[in-house]
Amino acid sequence: MPTIPARRFAVQRLHIGQSIKVIDSTGGQVIDTWAFSIPSTPSFPRYMSMTHTRSTLHKLLPSIHESFLDNKRDPILTITEDTSPGIHDVLYAACSPERYLQLGADKDHDNCAGNLHSAVQQCTEPFFSHILHFLESGWIPDPLNLFMKVDIDGTNLQVLNPDSKAGDYIVLKAEQECVVIMSACPMDLTACNRGEPSSAEFEVL
Repeated sequence: MPTIPARRFAVQRLHIGQSIKVIDSTGGQVIDTWAFSIPSTPSFPRYMSMTHTRSTLHKLLPSIHESFLDNKRDPILTITEDTSPGIHDVLYAACSPERYLQLGADKDHDNCAGNLHSAVQQCTEPFFSHILHFLESGWIPDPLNLFMKVDIDGTNLQVLNPDSKAGDYIVLKAEQECVVIMSACPMDLTACNRGEPSSAEFEVL
């Protein structure tokens, strides 16, 4: 079964109707997840958008058999199964060099924003050179933070240890031709990953 290495990333191409099963192998590991549509002609990237999903569904997170939407408000990935407690974050940006500097760490600390950039660099689809251009200009779409637990108290947010256990998984079905990029979050300075980041697994169904 393919692995998302601890602190690193994995990339998977999906055809319409295929599903990806993302497995929290050890429990408590957050997976920052992006999906980019593969269009017939280059344009501004079509990508899984947390903002468009929230504002269209009028809730934080889709339920089983509901879809995450792209920035044109079209379905891109549908949740078909989720054995975890069903807690995933759609509010936090990907960790980045700037965030680690704020936390007192080195700017070269592994980070999900950097993993996204490296993953796009490795993608062979011609359109991804266009996405890379936008990333290098500073654009980073907000990720779907699988298994991440964020407490919402009025206007305050607090990251807590995830509730997911070893072997918990979520299945996402592709509604568009797309590429899914997954980063095993390297955050080790907050409760995000219960301390030491670990690897995860995935499977195409």
